[in-house]
Amino acid sequence: MVSLKDSVDEIVRKHPEAVDILVGLGFSDIANPLMRSTVGKFMTLPKASGMKKIPLEEILRAFSEKGIEVMV
Repeated sequence: MVSLKDSVDEIVRKHPEAVDILVGLGFSDIANPLMRSTVGKFMTLPKASGMKKIPLEEILRAFSEKGIEVMV
């Protein structure tokens, strides 16, 4: 389980498959380990959603479909 308060870096460390989920949603920069270890340390799913204009509900649905529960 991950939280909306977790950084993208934390989420990926807990669930490496989250990289593929996020890339599939349009967050292509997350595939770059350098970006993940810098920007990913303070970026959360809600912040990423707003930045890329991808509805948070779509992100949550994609995680759920892959069996990753996100605590809202």
